[in-house]
Amino acid sequence: MVTLESTAERSSDITMVRVRLTNTRSTVQTVQLRSVLAGPTWPARHDGVVDPRWDGDRWTVTIRPDRSRGVGFASPSQPIDPPVEVVSVARHDEASPVRSTATVLANLDGWRPTNEVLAREP
Repeated sequence: MVTLESTAERSSDITMVRVRLTNTRSTVQTVQLRSVLAGPTWPARHDGVVDPRWDGDRWTVTIRPDRSRGVGFASPSQPIDPPVEVVSVARHDEASPVRSTATVLANLDGWRPTNEVLAREP
């Protein structure tokens, strides 16, 4: 079973949604969520890039057994309860990887050289 916890809070004319999915099954699960808010979905960005697991108002994630994954997004719509619905839950097929090149690149940490390797100005 995959459990879903979500909250939607309104502040400054923006609804902030937080979601936590927990996989209680003994197998890896692929889950797809959909925002049920009336307006557009504004996914969080990291360094200006939207997480590639987002497709419009849907978010797809693979969760290992006994693990949790979280996601957040914003919308100009009024909050409702619940703000998201589970569209599908399926056992992850290891033979067909769901990680696209865009997903791999988006999950890489930012990198910059340490101060020790930078040339110092006299």
